[in-house]
Amino acid sequence: MNNQIGPERTCLICKIKGLKDIFFRLVKNDEKIYFDEKGTEQSRGMYVCKNKECLQRLSKHKKVLVSMEELVKMSVLLKNEKKDYLNILKVMKNSQSLTFGLNMVFDEIEKVHFVVMAEDISEKNSNKIIEKCKERNIPFVFHSTKSQMGDIFNKDEVTVIAITNKKVARGLIN
Repeated sequence: MNNQIGPERTCLICKIKGLKDIFFRLVKNDEKIYFDEKGTEQSRGMYVCKNKECLQRLSKHKKVLVSMEELVKMSVLLKNEKKDYLNILKVMKNSQSLTFGLNMVFDEIEKVHFVVMAEDISEKNSNKIIEKCKERNIPFVFHSTKSQMGDIFNKDEVTVIAITNKKVARGLIN
């Protein structure tokens, strides 16, 4: 006999079943899929587990197309007590919202709205980036190591990642 109280939901990614509090709720309005943070939208809901693996798989899903902004909102909620930029950036790695590497970031600096630098970046490169960020009023943080940031893109090391989408950057900053 099932000891759960209330209806069971199913993750559309991994198919695990459970109560709604272990899932993010998605709804479809105007042919777009949105994250229903409050769970009050009057629409048929779809559910995804509150873990980074299911969010990463959702970002690549061919039939359920969720915008990067919505994925970022869910990723941010996963780590609301401490910003975990690494996991958020992993979810976003296939988007057109990221650029990485010193040269590519400098090439696209006009489009950059937020910068994440490796904690072990060289002082010389760090100073270059900070100077550019200050010139253009671009917020920045130091987070993770070069190798941890490199793992996101299957590279040995990445020293800097820039977010080029203004809404996504705002979500990461707030």
